[in-house]
Amino acid sequence: MSKQQKATQIDQAKRFLKMHDDEIRKKFAVEGSAIGYKIKDGKYTDTVALIFYVKKKKTEEELLAEGISPIPEKMEGIPTDVVVMSKGFQPR
Repeated sequence: MSKQQKATQIDQAKRFLKMHDDEIRKKFAVEGSAIGYKIKDGKYTDTVALIFYVKKKKTEEELLAEGISPIPEKMEGIPTDVVVMSKGFQPR
């Protein structure tokens, strides 16, 4: 993937978060959000993604029982990743 393609993906992700961040925090009960690279098997990939921070990962069943929607694998075509916040981490 070229630098220009990555830059375009990052711009698209920025616009998406700017428009939907508050809505996402409420609907999906996330602590924070960012744009970064998707992590797979403990390693960063070169896939630009919407990163959502949570205190604890829960199963789909646990989320639904609490009335919370699970985060989809993609939002408007942008991949997502859910990351557990480390202790002391405070998203902006």
